Amino acid sequence: MTRPTFDPAAPEVAADLYGTYARLREATPIAHLAGEACWMLTRHADVHAAWRDRRLGSDFSHRYAADEFTRPEALEPWRDPRYPHFAAYARWDLLAVEPPDHTKLRRLVSLAFTPRTVEALRAPARALVDAALARAASRGQLDVVQDLAEPLSLGIICTLIGVPTEQHAEVLRLSHAVVQMYEPAASEAQRAEADDAVREFTELVAGLIAARRAAPQEDLLTGLLDAMVDAERLTDAQITSTVMVLLMAGHEASVNAASNGIAAFAAHPAEWQALRSGKVPVDAAIEEILRWDPPLQLFRRWVLEAGVTYGGVEIPRGERIGLCIGSANRDPRRYDAPDAFRIARGEPSHLSFGGGIHFCLGAPLARLELAVLVAALAERLPMLTTLPSAIRRAGFQFRGYTSLPIALP
Repeated sequence: MTRPTFDPAAPEVAADLYGTYARLREATPIAHLAGEACWMLTRHADVHAAWRDRRLGSDFSHRYAADEFTRPEALEPWRDPRYPHFAAYARWDLLAVEPPDHTKLRRLVSLAFTPRTVEALRAPARALVDAALARAASRGQLDVVQDLAEPLSLGIICTLIGVPTEQHAEVLRLSHAVVQMYEPAASEAQRAEADDAVREFTELVAGLIAARRAAPQEDLLTGLLDAMVDAERLTDAQITSTVMVLLMAGHEASVNAASNGIAAFAAHPAEWQALRSGKVPVDAAIEEILRWDPPLQLFRRWVLEAGVTYGGVEIPRGERIGLCIGSANRDPRRYDAPDAFRIARGEPSHLSFGGGIHFCLGAPLARLELAVLVAALAERLPMLTTLPSAIRRAGFQFRGYTSLPIALP
């Protein structure tokens, strides 16, 4: 049987992503991902199960050598010797390592994301939002991305980790360059740029580590330097990768979710009024924002054992499976009228934060930031109007806007 192919770089996909998902999802539960040795799951039940399937892994090197496990063409692009800096970063990337390394690192980092710690960030987050709104008031418009969501998410995660304010812009620039490596259709030039950005990012974090060793602070970086795991301290390589992934994951997805959510509200004014009136609580609206247009579209997993079957297809050991969040979140088998944006739905079963042992550590913080941002705008804006100069973010994997200007009264 010839299975359909999903090509994220195709113009028709960019023009109608969710329509493409719908047609693909009804045609098949599992498709080929163009340009990769990867099988893509399209339906909610399969993606939900795959997140929790321990026969799958974000890496394989804890169990196998590459040459005994898979074909060279199936390997991730950063395993190419042309990208040594990215490979060094990926070795300890919290999103990519498996137990026991993952268990140790996650246990340490999770201490910074307790409910009490996250709730304590609500007031600082609101202060950042209010300051951004005050700065924009005289202009009569505000860019949700550049003026609001980026300063909010970047400011919160940088403060939590311990990055000085004067380096926030550099973190943003490097982060945008690094994540190009994860795009399915990234060019060689983009991958080279990503590798060079990792080199610069590593140097930036090395400077932060040196500064904290000289003068410890009350921040996550100092905590990682002081931490003991099985009577041993973390290495600088482990700390560096952990700090980098937290800085990138700590703002990339939140910013995209915020811009997607505000764009959705602008296109659905009745939902905006339902929020403003208090008919629907903001926390329910946040769940629908995350379900309806998720900020991350696809994650990949390695098949670590024989006998793994999804969509009626046995997928050999050494192959990869793509977990398509964007398609799963619009599956009519799970959601009534899934293409409708209904904030009263308030459905937390969406898969935008992943699942299993790699469920997003920062989910509570992301929800808080989104709630603060949306609530502040709802208090201020009787009508939500986007201006014609909005720009969608290029690429497929990270879905959001690079610019989303809205009118201010």
